[in-house]
Amino acid sequence: MKNILFIFIVLLFSRCTEQGEDRKYNYTITNNSGVIIEMIPYFSGKKDVKYKITINNDEKFNKVYTDQPPYTGGLVMDAILFSGSNQNNLTHIEITFNNYKKIIYQGCTETNQCFNQPRNIFNPIFSDERTETYIISLEDYQNAIDCGGNCN
Repeated sequence: MKNILFIFIVLLFSRCTEQGEDRKYNYTITNNSGVIIEMIPYFSGKKDVKYKITINNDEKFNKVYTDQPPYTGGLVMDAILFSGSNQNNLTHIEITFNNYKKIIYQGCTETNQCFNQPRNIFNPIFSDERTETYIISLEDYQNAIDCGGNCN
C-alpha cells in the first residue's frame, strides 16, 4: 500500500511540474523546389500579401513559438507560421513558384478533408510534434498549376 501511495505522489508531482513549463514549438519550411517560393496566407478566404513569406531555393524558413501556461493547446504549423499577423481564421495558404506556378491549400473543414491530402500543409501530420519540417519539393513545383507567367 505504501508503494502505491508513493508512486501516486511521484506521478502527481511530475505531472504538476510539466504543466508549469513553457512548451517550445519549432517549425521549419524547407524549399527544395528548384525555384524561389512565396507563401501567402488567406484570412477568412481573403489573400493578405503583407504577411507573405519568401524562401529562396535550398533555403529554410524557421519559426519558434513558446507557449506558456495556460497553454493555447493544439498548436499547428500553419498558424504559427503566420502568428505575427494578429489575424485568426487562416483558411488557405498559397504557394507560388517563381511567380509562374502555384498551389493553394485549404484548411481542414467538414467539406475539405485535408488529412486525405498528403501534401496539404494544413494536414495534421505536419503538426503532430513540437518540432516539424515541411519540405517543398521539385515534385510540388511540377504538380503546381501554371499561372501563365504571373500568379499575382
